[in-house]
Amino acid sequence: MKWRKDQGLYDALHRERGSMQPIVMFLYSSKMAKDCCCANFERALFRDKYASEQFKLWSCYRQQIETLNEEEKALVHGYDLRDDKPALLFFDSEGGLLHKQQLCVDPPKFVKVLKSSKKLSDLRLRLRDSHLAQRKSARGHIDAGRYGRAIRVLDSMVKNKKVMSGYIVGLVAQDMREIEQKASTLLVEAAALHQDRRLLDSYRLYQEIEKEFAKLEDLSKEASKHRKELLTKLRGLGIQPRR
Repeated sequence: MKWRKDQGLYDALHRERGSMQPIVMFLYSSKMAKDCCCANFERALFRDKYASEQFKLWSCYRQQIETLNEEEKALVHGYDLRDDKPALLFFDSEGGLLHKQQLCVDPPKFVKVLKSSKKLSDLRLRLRDSHLAQRKSARGHIDAGRYGRAIRVLDSMVKNKKVMSGYIVGLVAQDMREIEQKASTLLVEAAALHQDRRLLDSYRLYQEIEKEFAKLEDLSKEASKHRKELLTKLRGLGIQPRR
């Protein structure tokens, strides 16, 4: 095994974009030296003739878990790893997880896993340009405010997440978060507009009621005037109306 010297998890996941080689990361601790899986990896898998041939197609990194900084610990936590077992993490050339292994392996059989993981990494590379074109289409919809169309494009990409490189998966996740934030903003704005509309409707109703009251007041004055005229005429005829 040709391990990258003095390069660990951070270097593996933050190397220059566009590298063609997939990545294998071996995480272990000094306390795992006697663990059966650690011995299985070190003494069997890494020394197997056929497995070694496959590992030559990968950029190989190794790091002791005790030396991880806080940022790297957060990265490791995201892969839901057991803390009592060493881990082999396989990534595509842009850091997208292909496979994780924390149990002992039969080297000849595990060669199939290495080959299938490499094929998946190669597939992601071949489809990279078409996925970037899809993402560009989604961005165009987002920038134009066509969020429904953008979501449909991004949803279709999420369904094909397995064949997308880690870099593009990150871009799609970023776009989805942006749409969610925009949706939250629009909901708040809509609620405010709804409240403003209710106030406006209430004001309009108040105006209508005022008009009706004004009409009633005018009618009341007119009725009072007619009443007085009628009483005067009745008294002139000698009729005293009852109150």
